Amino acid sequence: MLQIESVYKQYSTRILLEGATAHLRPGSRVGLVGPNGAGKTTLFRMILEEESPDKGGIRKRPRLRIGYLPQELETITGKNVLDATHRDLYPEHEAERILMGLGFSEIDFSREVEKLSGGYRMRVALAHLLLTNPDVLMLDEPTNHLDKPTQRWFEQFLLNSEMTLLLISHDTAFLDRVVTHIWDLRHHKIEEYRGNYTSFQKIRAERDAQREAAAGRQAKEVARVQTFVDRFRYQANKASQVQSRIKALDKVKMIEIKRDPKRVKFKFPLPAASGRQVLELEGAAKRYGEKVVYARVDCSVERGQRIALVGENGAGKSTLLKMLAGVLESDKGTRTVGHGVTLHYFAQHQAETLNPEHTILESLSEISSQAEMNFLRGIAGAFLFTGDDQKKPIKALSGGERNRVALARMLVEPANTLLLDEPTNHLDPASVDMLTDALSDFPGTIIFISHDPTFLTRVCTRVIEIEEGKARSFSGDYEYYLWKKAQEIDSIKETSDDLKGADRGQDAGPTRAMASQVQAKSSAGDRRDLNKTQARLEKQIARAEAEIADCETKIKARDLELADPALYKNESTKWSVLQTEYDGWKKDLVRLTTKWETLSAELEDVKQKLTAFA
Repeated sequence: MLQIESVYKQYSTRILLEGATAHLRPGSRVGLVGPNGAGKTTLFRMILEEESPDKGGIRKRPRLRIGYLPQELETITGKNVLDATHRDLYPEHEAERILMGLGFSEIDFSREVEKLSGGYRMRVALAHLLLTNPDVLMLDEPTNHLDKPTQRWFEQFLLNSEMTLLLISHDTAFLDRVVTHIWDLRHHKIEEYRGNYTSFQKIRAERDAQREAAAGRQAKEVARVQTFVDRFRYQANKASQVQSRIKALDKVKMIEIKRDPKRVKFKFPLPAASGRQVLELEGAAKRYGEKVVYARVDCSVERGQRIALVGENGAGKSTLLKMLAGVLESDKGTRTVGHGVTLHYFAQHQAETLNPEHTILESLSEISSQAEMNFLRGIAGAFLFTGDDQKKPIKALSGGERNRVALARMLVEPANTLLLDEPTNHLDPASVDMLTDALSDFPGTIIFISHDPTFLTRVCTRVIEIEEGKARSFSGDYEYYLWKKAQEIDSIKETSDDLKGADRGQDAGPTRAMASQVQAKSSAGDRRDLNKTQARLEKQIARAEAEIADCETKIKARDLELADPALYKNESTKWSVLQTEYDGWKKDLVRLTTKWETLSAELEDVKQKLTAFA
């Protein structure tokens, strides 16, 4: 279907691809992964013939239809949602079906595209693309602006379709659920793996370990032979043996171990503390034309809170964040900024606001004219821009690299309050991990929007849910919020079941109605208790599994350590200490395994009881 053959691509002195080869097979769903700036989007452009390889080529099947959704969406003006989807090229009813699957209602069909939120504009572009029914669907970061319900629909759509997929995504959970193959863009080549992202990580780690072990063995053997040559080089009776070994050394092809690029590593500068009350909106209202986003909303933020704004696309999350940041005025109400509060606001498309003609260093120096050049170079270096790369213009950077520059600008001057709208978009998993660590260690206040469940779980300490123009606060982390929402859904279902049971009872007479009500309430209470027990047991099992995995890793490493003969050569008692520790770990493993088996049996019993209720 599509064959990439020994492709070489270079920009100035920077090599992106060198002898890259891969084969896209019909019906496969391939995830293209690699660090920011490795050349993923460039490879897409070459497949679309927007750019050409310096060497090699890309062969395609005749009359191959390719659909492409880029990172940066085209600007559509003067069209409503329905027209922008079918564009007078496809049937309206098909366009309506796909739009409704993507979360649009019939009322939305007549809304102007330019007035939609970023998430909904992306859905319109996606709807048009799906309507073309291409043979190969190429997606560049498709889930960046999708809320959970829409992402679930989208995933199911991709799984049910017969299209061949080639997609770039840093959402590892999405890759795990959707892809059948991984192309890893690494060291300027494409390495192909069968399976999802988790499988790819495991296989790659095993390959790397085997390669390192082979390189180690080879280095030892070469050193041994070289020692023989050096020792007997000038002894006549060993001349033939020395010469044969020299020839053998000349023929050896050394195994080269290539190191992956360094990871982004930074910390937000320590700011001066603010007062206890950081930000407050009181009676704030906002509307866009006829659409009322907030009739009245109150929101209060205290020092040290890490607040996640959650809700469906178009609910008003970005609007609330902008009003809190002061970059968007409310139509009514007041905004109060606390004592000593300093703000940094990171917009959803912050990278687009950078001057494309400026270099990375010039972009950083815009924030503070007082900052020394060495200080700015250090910040750029922390985000993996080193040497001549710091003089690159913004327009030459990939989407992920631009986001890194936008984040780096926030480090030039310290602030005690960060307002972040989708900060992880376009960042590779390693960069997301480092950003998560930096935000977790940040001592100030954070208000952010994200669709990444792992990022939400690790960072937030309070959740504000935006729904139908209301801001509802949950005083707990993201897991607590999910648990509360699950409880509410269960409660609604149980109330509905109670009402149905009561209605059926009235038809049968008063005595049966009373019996039905009592039974429904009793069973609802039991089921609620069982659900709580199930959640608790699942958490305990997950914790036990993590502890078992950690224990097994330590035991495996110690096995290798104790197997080393050098450990027992001297009179040191180190081996005895290591053995005692090893025996303790083995006992811990038996204890943890027994605990896991007991918990699993309890969980199975609870599940059976819940099945019986159902």
